[in-house]
Amino acid sequence: MEKIKVSQVVVVEGKYDAIKLDSIIDGLIIPVNGFSVFSDSEKKSLLKNLGKKNGIILVTDSDTAGFKIRNYVQNICRGSEIINVYIPPVSGKESRKATPSKEGLLGVEGIEKEVLLKCFTDAGVTGQTVVHKSEMTYADLFRLGLSGTANATDNREKLARRLNIPNKLSKKALLEVLNRMCDKKQIEEILSEKPVLFWDYHGTITKPDNQWVDIALELCDTYFPEMNIPHSKIMENLSGKCLPWWTYPDRDTRHLIENDGWWKSCEDEFVKMYMDSGLKKEQAEKIAPMIRPYVVDSANHRLHDDAIATLEELKRRGYKNYILSNNFPELPQIVTRQGLDKYFSGVVVSALIGFDKPRKEIFDYAKDLAGNPQHCVMIGDNPSDDIKGAKNAGFTTILVNNRYPDYNGDYSDYVCKTLTEMLDVLK
Repeated sequence: MEKIKVSQVVVVEGKYDAIKLDSIIDGLIIPVNGFSVFSDSEKKSLLKNLGKKNGIILVTDSDTAGFKIRNYVQNICRGSEIINVYIPPVSGKESRKATPSKEGLLGVEGIEKEVLLKCFTDAGVTGQTVVHKSEMTYADLFRLGLSGTANATDNREKLARRLNIPNKLSKKALLEVLNRMCDKKQIEEILSEKPVLFWDYHGTITKPDNQWVDIALELCDTYFPEMNIPHSKIMENLSGKCLPWWTYPDRDTRHLIENDGWWKSCEDEFVKMYMDSGLKKEQAEKIAPMIRPYVVDSANHRLHDDAIATLEELKRRGYKNYILSNNFPELPQIVTRQGLDKYFSGVVVSALIGFDKPRKEIFDYAKDLAGNPQHCVMIGDNPSDDIKGAKNAGFTTILVNNRYPDYNGDYSDYVCKTLTEMLDVLK
């Protein structure tokens, strides 16, 4: 019996249905494994992607369950060209089963081949040239590192995430899916893709100067020297306080995004800080707003000596970079003034989105901005906010310029003393 060649993907309920149709159909047959498709996100993504590219021939049993599965697949593949093939309601049971189905009807696997062929022709499926995007072979899977190699599992997982296909396909099914979805060059590009790098700003790209404390001290000494406010008092009342990533323990600051709310919150805290340090209320209210112009001056943010050279080299190596920082709203403008914008595809700032590291939301926001790359690397100098926060969000982590001598390396995949040393990690 000559098989019907189809370019569409044939979707059936179970593996025994697929085995039966394989005897009359020349094409890719995918079983949804019954109702499990309802919760199988990988299988649904595969059907959506292949449906858009190739179209779908849908064949299910003629019982109630079969129609529920048919309707569900049609719904998730909405927008694809779908051909429905219906089998007749034939009473009986399959030979491998001890008892008939609940409704006493044969499924696809139990219908005679000749009847199935007529069902396909009645639906207008009479055979056509099978269209493949490429003609890869099992040998190509080996050469691409997808089968029979030490890194095959990792490569298949990476490819599956990128193409939104199940990562546990058989070698035969994987080959059929890849031949319909892409070619060898596309696969090579996916497998050679570099991770996307996300950088903390203060202390990581710039030196860890304490601008907030420095300017608070300078303003107090300049405007009210007669008060003789001890520097230790201001440092005690400002360090680890006043700024939203310190004053909001849950680090949800969405309510500060509008109407300059972020800076208003800071200035209210600065007034309290100065008063707690010994200034009068009117004195504190006079100089608290002066902190802002100093902090947003790009000249007061000194780059690490090896920052530009490291960014240049990583750019040459083909890495894509984003800044991901707990910082004030004007940071993107500072990045531009410093000439760093040519190295970064985007700047994510906590003050502009309303979440501070280590909240998972800010990491998810950054990943979404970058197009949800499957491999993300966080580079930072803070073991808690940058490293632990990123690790919990699924990032690879690199701690650099470590300022915490007691840090034991928890949550860090790599620890580098300098940015330059990091180049030995990011080949």
